[in-house]
Amino acid sequence: MADEVLTDRDGAILTITLNRPDVYNAINRAMHDRLAEALREAADPEVRGVVITGAGRGFCSGQDLREFQELPGGVREALEQTYHPNIRAIRALEKPMLAAINGPVAGAGLSLACACDVRIGSSNATFVPGFIGIGLVPDAGSTWFIHRLLGF
Repeated sequence: MADEVLTDRDGAILTITLNRPDVYNAINRAMHDRLAEALREAADPEVRGVVITGAGRGFCSGQDLREFQELPGGVREALEQTYHPNIRAIRALEKPMLAAINGPVAGAGLSLACACDVRIGSSNATFVPGFIGIGLVPDAGSTWFIHRLLGF
């Protein structure tokens, strides 16, 4: 589980790296848990800024759909236990959080990037909401964030 998300502290900057490059950093339960730990570390007053990025060629492809199908309970319950606490923790940080988007970002990964204060995309970055393709309404804050970032 500890390898799902890596943290590196360089002075006052904490870098959080989503680390499942073989699946474009698709989010599973272990990644949610480790991301929550990293966000608690980011709340340390000595940390002045946070960068979140993805390992390998992509930032984050969103939810690992294989795992999501196996979660007990409904979608709402799964969101409340996983995405929502992490998105709220990002928004509650009283320091800048930058998403360094190094490649494709899709679905809930896009929500994660949009929750950050600043997003910087490499020339390889692509932004794909993706929810409609799997029959879902945008979740993890996408509808709120994207509307406010891009307008109608």
